Amino acid sequence: MAKGLTLLLLLLFLAVPASSADGEDSHERLLIDFGNGDIRWYDVAPSGSVQDTLEGTLSSAGVAIEFEDFQDGVRVLSVGGRGPVTVGSESTPGMQECSWRLYSWNGVSWDPEPYDVDLEYLGGSMALGFYPAGLAVPASTPDYEDVWTSFRGNSSSDGVSRSYGPDSVAVPLEWYNAYQGAVDSSILYADGLIYHTVAGVYGSVGMESLAWLYCLDPVNKQVAWSLSYSDSGNIEITTPVIIGDTIVLTSGNWHVYCFDRFTGEPLAELYPEGSSPDKCNMARSTEYKVMKGDAPVVRDRIHVNAGVTNAVYENGALYFNASDGVTRCYSVDREEGFQEIWTHVPEDSLRGCFYYYPPYLAELGGERVLVSGNYSGRLTCVSAVDGGPVWGRQMHDLSGNPVGAVTSVSVCPGERILVCYADGGMTSSRGGIMLVDLRDGSVIWQKGLLCSKPAVFGDRFYSYVSYTPDGERSVTDHDTGAERELVSGYYSFWLSDCSMGWVQDTDALSIGGVTYCDGRVYSMDYSPGSEGSLGGWVWCMDADTGTVVWKAKASPYGGSAYSMCAPTVADGKVFVGNDYGAVYVISETRGIPRDSTSDITYESQGLAHWSWIALFALLAAFTLCVVKLYRGA
Repeated sequence: MAKGLTLLLLLLFLAVPASSADGEDSHERLLIDFGNGDIRWYDVAPSGSVQDTLEGTLSSAGVAIEFEDFQDGVRVLSVGGRGPVTVGSESTPGMQECSWRLYSWNGVSWDPEPYDVDLEYLGGSMALGFYPAGLAVPASTPDYEDVWTSFRGNSSSDGVSRSYGPDSVAVPLEWYNAYQGAVDSSILYADGLIYHTVAGVYGSVGMESLAWLYCLDPVNKQVAWSLSYSDSGNIEITTPVIIGDTIVLTSGNWHVYCFDRFTGEPLAELYPEGSSPDKCNMARSTEYKVMKGDAPVVRDRIHVNAGVTNAVYENGALYFNASDGVTRCYSVDREEGFQEIWTHVPEDSLRGCFYYYPPYLAELGGERVLVSGNYSGRLTCVSAVDGGPVWGRQMHDLSGNPVGAVTSVSVCPGERILVCYADGGMTSSRGGIMLVDLRDGSVIWQKGLLCSKPAVFGDRFYSYVSYTPDGERSVTDHDTGAERELVSGYYSFWLSDCSMGWVQDTDALSIGGVTYCDGRVYSMDYSPGSEGSLGGWVWCMDADTGTVVWKAKASPYGGSAYSMCAPTVADGKVFVGNDYGAVYVISETRGIPRDSTSDITYESQGLAHWSWIALFALLAAFTLCVVKLYRGA
């Protein structure tokens, strides 16, 4: 126990950047945080005032910034064309007024500053964050600039990382952490920490049936904290969303939780009517009505009881769908908890249950809209501000039949969306892809290509395509116009007409989707590692040519090493997980070889022991003293 205390105190000391001793950053940076997972960093161009410094820094980078007079000073009105937004109305308790807020870096964390930017610039790193009033702060910091805060990265779930990955892969892999139960969520990353969920062991009872949320420290190669949250039938595959210093988790048990991101402390809980909170005290718990017994979803598919989907966060609002076919919008705050802003119940002809696919935010006519596809093959578009309907459509395949499920939506330039659909099975045998006009839901072009969660970048999109006997037999080569035989593999397509740029064929199935980062495309096999050369690989391909830059086997592995999600790429590393029950860190750093067998060692229960809980209480008091002494220095 004493050794554990000494180690944690040492880690706490090392966590304080060396530059914090004198309160100065060695390199002044400006963060623009759009409050939805999208961030940009710029080198500061110092000037006389904060206003001049912000304007000079962003103008030199080609980013528009506007100011307005405010009381006795000046505040930031808009950045990159994004100005103040109000979600909800004064009659809704959770109404959010979102605007640009200034933060300064104290060497350890972001300090909110007054609105007024007509003040002398005293040096140091700064941030402009698009957040509501309250305690929300950027998750990206000068120490760890890269973040991946939600399923496929941001509120549009576009699968595009603005970081960089490794040029090669060292073996053994840098690190892995193994569990009992599958890792089916996307891997989140912030402050150099990894966040993910673990589903319960399929078909088990008791402790093994519990789902867990983990925070991993890949630097020190250990679990920072973990907690159990559900025994809802071993279908926990949703991905959390990071909001500043909190993390929000949706669940198949219909609960939505908010935890402290650094300790795992429960802060707030949204729970269904007739149930009760199971993690948070009543003061920050909110009850909501579930409509899964309604006729339009009672007749729907087996996923009617799958609970709440992945959530996205933007404009101070949390958006999510549920298996009762309803789209919901809530505010979330560590002090106020969850408060309803609006609820959208589609008309019966459009309503259908949702699986774990999130809603997607996009820009339409200068306003933000929310697009959702359900397991009845319908697509709806509503206002992100008040939930009012914009349009809704039943989607059809090339034969004119209603599609079984809308499996993904990718937001494209020019008020368009790329929509993938399938027959509704977990591993579908039929499906297609279409480019849809966001203004009215009309189809621009449509192909019978069974695609998995594309990533759109510029005028191209990238996806794994499965050859199916009922689908297309060929694709058109963009450069020559010739027809090329369709094979299963990774493809680059032109967005304008779905003509092919390149193909990298493979016999291994991939359903988790692809991630685009810095001119490269990343994906992972759905086929298990036990299939030898035909499965268990993480791929990195050149986005222009399709050439394989590197492939890495996710090892150790087993006969159930299926991967449900696309890789996360940040800070020169690639993070993946699979049904074998492990999270892997892939980089140019060689890991320490470890003996492994097909039996997974459960490595993550240690911090749940009573002795560690007592230690954390002592450490929290010690940390508070250190911070007070530091800030008083």
